[in-house]
Amino acid sequence: MDCGSGSGREPHDLVVPSPDPRSSCRDPDLGRLRAALRPAELPLPQPRSGPFAGHLHFDRTVTPVLRTDVDVDAYVRRGSSRLEVDTALLVAEAPLGPQERLALGVLQRLESSALAESRAMLSTTTGNEARITAFLATWMVDRFWQSRALRDVLTGDAPTVRPVPRSRPRPVHVLRRIHIDRLQPLLSPLWTGLGGEAVPAGHMARMAIQEASLQAALLLLAQRLDGEARRVLELVAERHQASVDFFTAEAIARVNRSRREAAAARLVLALGSPLAGGGVPDPDLSAALRILGETAADRAALRRARFEVTRLLPGPDLPDPHLSSLPRGG
Repeated sequence: MDCGSGSGREPHDLVVPSPDPRSSCRDPDLGRLRAALRPAELPLPQPRSGPFAGHLHFDRTVTPVLRTDVDVDAYVRRGSSRLEVDTALLVAEAPLGPQERLALGVLQRLESSALAESRAMLSTTTGNEARITAFLATWMVDRFWQSRALRDVLTGDAPTVRPVPRSRPRPVHVLRRIHIDRLQPLLSPLWTGLGGEAVPAGHMARMAIQEASLQAALLLLAQRLDGEARRVLELVAERHQASVDFFTAEAIARVNRSRREAAAARLVLALGSPLAGGGVPDPDLSAALRILGETAADRAALRRARFEVTRLLPGPDLPDPHLSSLPRGG
């Protein structure tokens, strides 16, 4: 009888026969082989007490998962789908004025920058945060459909037409685009190595301000419109509330958790404006802000979008350079 192989097996397959007292094979090494293959008894999880009890590989060198009051599971279950726009009704109503079209085009392009923003976040340690990545998966789809609804207001249901800036990109915009496309992927590992687990605080602060600014700008522009266009802008602004709540709660919890995270948030905001979608400012952004900030109350609403986060950060609050284009009177 062949004790080393079985029918249909290759010669190199390891076969450990089950103990059978009737077997004629008496291999003295068989017992030792079975003992070697038997799973060793694992130690009980350590530590056994304290905040890390029951986690074998979890101690104070690993930052616990941050949990806020925002229900990410409920947000994900809510799902996302296309926002219906009655394009026939838009055609029947009075067309948008040139100023309103310019401002809406800027907001639509900022709305559609979610993929570029996600690339900047997920290529760093922010991608290791389970709650953040779960939220971003649905958030990107939300932003896509929201930008599509704004595009439908501008162009109708024309699948090939895209709102384009009226102004030509300046050299600084072209250089910034080259930096984002070519250099940022190379610098992300360095930024991750230097910032470590503090990097997500900066990203959350940036996105909290971007979402709140988008919501405020949409509501200001909706006041200048009527009919279907106003309904769509108010709907998109309302749908921003979930992301405003999430990013703001994450940013506040992180900057309050440690000075290092607060410093990282300040640095991220100093290096780039949240109003520059994907890190590249829109050529028409300054003109759009002048339209949206006609009154003192409008300008206060746009500036207020930063305050909820920046009030908690160390050092002086450097003003967003794009907000300097807001009118100073009126």
